[in-house]
Amino acid sequence: MKTGKQISVLLLLLTTATLFAQNYKPGKVSQNELEEKACPYDIDARAAILYEKGEISFDFNSQGKWIIVTDVFVRLKVYNKEGYAYANEGVSYYVDGVNSESVDFSDLVVYNLVDGKVDKTKIKDDEVFNEEVNKKWKVKKVAFPNVKEGSIIEFRYIKKTPYIASLPDWYFQRDIPVKKSEVEFAVPQCFVYSRILSPYFPLEQDKKTRNAYREYSTSVGKGVYGTSSGSNKSEKASLTFTENVYTYKAENVPALKNEVYVDNINNYRSFIKHQLSSSQMPGEAEKKYASDWDTVAAKIYEDEDFGKQIENQSYYKEDIDALLTGVTEEKKKVELIFDYVKNRMAWNGEKSYLCTGNLKRAYENRTGNSADINLMLVSMLKYARVKANSILLSTRDKGHVAFVNRSEFNYVIAGAQLPGKVVLLDATSKNAGIDVVPVRTLNVFGRMITDELKAKEISLMPEKKSKTNVMLIASLNADGQIDANMKKQYFDYEALMYREENGNASADDKIRKLENRYGIRVEEYNVLNVNEVDKAVVEEVSFKSDIDVAGNKMFFSPMLMLGLTQNPFKQEERVYPIDILYPRQERYAITINIPEGYKVESLPESMVLGTQDDFVSYKFVVAVNQNNQIQIIAQEDVKYARINPEYYDGLKAFYADLVKKQTEKIVLIKE
Repeated sequence: MKTGKQISVLLLLLTTATLFAQNYKPGKVSQNELEEKACPYDIDARAAILYEKGEISFDFNSQGKWIIVTDVFVRLKVYNKEGYAYANEGVSYYVDGVNSESVDFSDLVVYNLVDGKVDKTKIKDDEVFNEEVNKKWKVKKVAFPNVKEGSIIEFRYIKKTPYIASLPDWYFQRDIPVKKSEVEFAVPQCFVYSRILSPYFPLEQDKKTRNAYREYSTSVGKGVYGTSSGSNKSEKASLTFTENVYTYKAENVPALKNEVYVDNINNYRSFIKHQLSSSQMPGEAEKKYASDWDTVAAKIYEDEDFGKQIENQSYYKEDIDALLTGVTEEKKKVELIFDYVKNRMAWNGEKSYLCTGNLKRAYENRTGNSADINLMLVSMLKYARVKANSILLSTRDKGHVAFVNRSEFNYVIAGAQLPGKVVLLDATSKNAGIDVVPVRTLNVFGRMITDELKAKEISLMPEKKSKTNVMLIASLNADGQIDANMKKQYFDYEALMYREENGNASADDKIRKLENRYGIRVEEYNVLNVNEVDKAVVEEVSFKSDIDVAGNKMFFSPMLMLGLTQNPFKQEERVYPIDILYPRQERYAITINIPEGYKVESLPESMVLGTQDDFVSYKFVVAVNQNNQIQIIAQEDVKYARINPEYYDGLKAFYADLVKKQTEKIVLIKE
């Protein structure tokens, strides 16, 4: 009898053997591939990449300048109707006159199995179309027809770009399985690129050197390596050079599936990225591009849409002077200026670390992008003699910063030095507070540009616990009905989250949300301090609910409807950090009035839970007092905003125990 481990090894060997047996040349789709009903290692997959290959190389354009050519071939399998969405392909490209990129599709075929034979549907050129995103960006698209369950799609595209500061990113992992993916980067030795390789899936790697030959023509007097040829006539030329060839391969890559408490799943996708580090053309000195963060910070500050905008103070002087009349305390200055900018300015939704132009104009129009608003805030704080600086960052949706490059940033906030620490400020959100910034900015680290134009690493992750306090008094009657009053207080980030999610909702919408969440019938509802950001949000709710009654007994959970009923961590293992957003504390004080004629038959035991190093902890205390009331105190503490994946097993076990405790039953029996 084979063990599970032996069967798994056998399946892997069979899958690998199948991979080697397949013909991946365009047009060589096999009947076996068309007959395949499911991905062997992910039977629930709606589609899969059977094979993809990328060849990235360098060539010359008609101006005699280097360009990067990306040649990609893909064979994709559709397993069911949910996979039809993958029958649409699009490649974006940049448009800017002679510096435009180009994309061309070819070898577009849909394969189906008809009466046991392979049927081909070739896509015509006129079925490929362009979609304009904006003035500078377009997407070349193709929608494959005649796609059915079991279809295989093949396509090829070539993209050419004159922008060589980075090589095209290559992703080995998608949200569907990838059976085989390989990519080759052929880079002339005159260019040196730094590399970022995702560590989350093993790759086969190889490197070699070879001679390369290119022929090109130019009509603008440009010669080898883009240097002047001394002539404006059309010329033909050729070049032989040595290139480094890097090859990467991956097989049986699992689909990337989102999990709870992940900042941005794309941070953990298997990928390879490159950035130009240096170049050296024949007869020229070496040029270095990727230096250090201090150099990047200085160059950003020197941009006319950054440093000059901070230094211009003339347009708001009178307003700020009036605002700060008689104010000498630094913290009070920060509070007043921060509130002033938040209330005056409206964010247009655009994320940027560079201003749109003139901050005076933005100030007068009362609207702007994230840089307009937050660099204005920095400028005003400096004018008020508060030590303040800009903090560059990448938002959560953009992903983690990978390279030493200004393009890694897409946002800027303010940092103000108050006694003991630097507080973070983002005036784009009306709901933000001092050191309580919008969640989009909580992306591990940022870079503060100091007065000396140095780049200082700043943690963006909150350290202070954001608290939620719940006080609930419930009375039970003999029919099993609960009459309850609940007061819930939200502090700091918990208050921010409440305001962001519910601030503009009507009372009816808030009541409906509570009723759906807790299974209650709300009778009275009130909320306080929604628009007073410096105060805790307070919800006051009167409601009715029901518990289980069987014969002469009543059964209910100690947390009533407030307990956690499912473990949020369901995966067997975790390879990504657990991103909790911010440290937190939830405290519940529950009093349950026992109905007349009943007594407690059984109570859950009090307990204390914790994980290694107390990343999370839980205290549960239950007792019956002399007034025939059940009193429960429960408190959950999460110590850090991010927890490394090696602690996942302990975290999963912790919440399994917590759920078990919160779903235990209190039993009342009729006397």
